[in-house]
Amino acid sequence: MAKSFDESEFEASRSGNFGDLLQGRDYLFFLLYNLDWDSQLSAVRMMIARNRHAEEAFSKAIERDKEEVQAYRGPHHHHYVDQHTDMLHESIFRDAAESMAAIGMVAPMVESTLGQSLAALGEMYTRKNLTPPVHKRWKRAKSDPAQWNCQIYFNDKGEAKSNILEGFPQLAAASGLKPFLSPGFHAWFKAMFTYRNFMFHGGFEWSLERRAAFNEAIEKNGWDLFTCSTSGGEPWAFYITNEAINQMPTMVENMLDSLGQFAKSLPFELISDP
Repeated sequence: MAKSFDESEFEASRSGNFGDLLQGRDYLFFLLYNLDWDSQLSAVRMMIARNRHAEEAFSKAIERDKEEVQAYRGPHHHHYVDQHTDMLHESIFRDAAESMAAIGMVAPMVESTLGQSLAALGEMYTRKNLTPPVHKRWKRAKSDPAQWNCQIYFNDKGEAKSNILEGFPQLAAASGLKPFLSPGFHAWFKAMFTYRNFMFHGGFEWSLERRAAFNEAIEKNGWDLFTCSTSGGEPWAFYITNEAINQMPTMVENMLDSLGQFAKSLPFELISDP
């Protein structure tokens, strides 16, 4: 009887006998073997394409309606102008919904994959009684059980703070992952997770203070990933640009490849069984 993947190829590669059979991101199986990231990405791409098709169809409907309003000279002109204005108003929230759908799919996948990978790495170090690379995070965390949690940042007082925007970069540096990430990944991560936090806690229409704060962050960090509608000349609703949404699955693929190369570089005594 043929053995399953878990019993044959994968277990053999984990023991180091057939590691050369792995390619690219397959090395991530050293850390994670229970996530089907290819199927996740396929689903994300499908939903992005579906939402984009709906957005394009509505944009065409707005353009047709505009042409009809401009051509109409009858007694109900004001009624059709109001109808067209309502369509434009609706598009504000449609675009916000598309952005929230995109970030709502991608951010959890990124957070879960990074979180589980680094937690698994920490378990390996503990199980093998090995010491990770020297870094201030370990000195600050000491024996804190959250030291391998990328959602937690350890400040210079040794206090654990729930802040993935600071926690992941710190743990990426402490674990040795940082050099394997693409040059623009940290900037993309910071931008997208900042937007995720604002959208998930503020909805489509943030408070005036949050709008001003995010607009300031865009200017300060040079984020060209976002655009916004305005009201009275001030930011109203913020969106991820179409180009950035289309690029999301590729950014996740690059992250997976980086994690794979990082896993490949790990010491044999760390990843070998038992």
